[in-house]
Amino acid sequence: MDTSLTARVDALAQQYLSDRVVLKPLTRWNEAYKEFPRYVMEYLCARYVDPGNPIPGQQRIDRLLTEHYAGSEARELIKSRIKERGEYVLLGQLQVRLDQARDHYWAEVPALGDNFVRISQRVLADYGEALLAGGAWGTMTIEYDSRYELKGRIYPFFIREFRPFQITRLDLDDYIEKRRLFDTDTWIGLLIQSIGFNPDRLSERERWLMLLRLVPFVEANYNLIELGPRETGKTYTFRNTSSRSFVISGGKATPATLFYNIATRKIGILGYKDVVFFDEIASTRFTDPEATISVLKDYMQTGHFSRGRLEFTAQASIVLGGNIDTDLKRQKPSPRYRHLFEILPPELQDPAFLDRIHGFLPGWEMPKVRPENYAAGYGFITDYLAEIFTRLRRVMPPKSTWAATWVW
Repeated sequence: MDTSLTARVDALAQQYLSDRVVLKPLTRWNEAYKEFPRYVMEYLCARYVDPGNPIPGQQRIDRLLTEHYAGSEARELIKSRIKERGEYVLLGQLQVRLDQARDHYWAEVPALGDNFVRISQRVLADYGEALLAGGAWGTMTIEYDSRYELKGRIYPFFIREFRPFQITRLDLDDYIEKRRLFDTDTWIGLLIQSIGFNPDRLSERERWLMLLRLVPFVEANYNLIELGPRETGKTYTFRNTSSRSFVISGGKATPATLFYNIATRKIGILGYKDVVFFDEIASTRFTDPEATISVLKDYMQTGHFSRGRLEFTAQASIVLGGNIDTDLKRQKPSPRYRHLFEILPPELQDPAFLDRIHGFLPGWEMPKVRPENYAAGYGFITDYLAEIFTRLRRVMPPKSTWAATWVW
């Protein structure tokens, strides 16, 4: 009899949570799908794939993605298909914004490279809140009508229908009740499998550190830093755990991107995401560092920020992730560093900024992620767990010290 943690988690998950879990390895049959967010692939697998006979369902997903998904290199082809066929079903990301100057809602469809796509009132009525607050993945039926003109410009594309990849039945109280059916070890194992890792390949200490990574998802305005070696799953976790997480991979971070774009009157990512992860923080460059960091420090302390005459309140947690040289055998940072914050950009080494960090995750204690470290059993469907995390943010006390005992 298999007594591994994975086996015990799987038995309980199938017995009590069968309608909201998925066998995690089912999503990894095709390397070409790595570009898709994990929550998209898990939604498709939960809908189409039978764990006992996965191949027919996986083949159906292959056909669906081949016909209805397109990368940026195929934008013109997709536009042509919509025009020539009159309508086309597209699988991809959709976001909506309100254009105050025109008093008009526009859909933004990255697969088309078009930020001025018309959208039906019915779709707005059904899913407007989610589409305005960061967007969603799903299938959309797009029509072509070159007769629509607004202020001398033709806007031919029109989204008539949209079906999001999301869990529709969700009850936070039920989730909390189900927690009582697991002991602490199996519940932690379930959460770790849910975010894509194998708990049997981790020590107890490493499992708790994995959970520390999740605190920014369940607590609003929680600021965390993780420094450690490469390939320990930092970026993987924040890119794949929730559609409400945003990864900034090095490069420039501007006030318009982070806070508010005065020119377009569009809120920045801190205003509509739950978590903002600065990947490779050592190579991140801030435009107008003094002003940007000043606003960022104020936000990290108060949850408020100002741009021009406007003031905003937001709940996004901030996570700084960085790679440092590590003695892997001793699981210690290289002794060449004078202090642990040495790799941060100079403007972030300010004590006033560091005082606003609530947690430091010692990433040098985390194992390198190898194929055998990925989840081999059942875990919550990612989109379900992401929505649970978002709802927990609404009921968790600020900077709670009891999160681990209640949620985990």
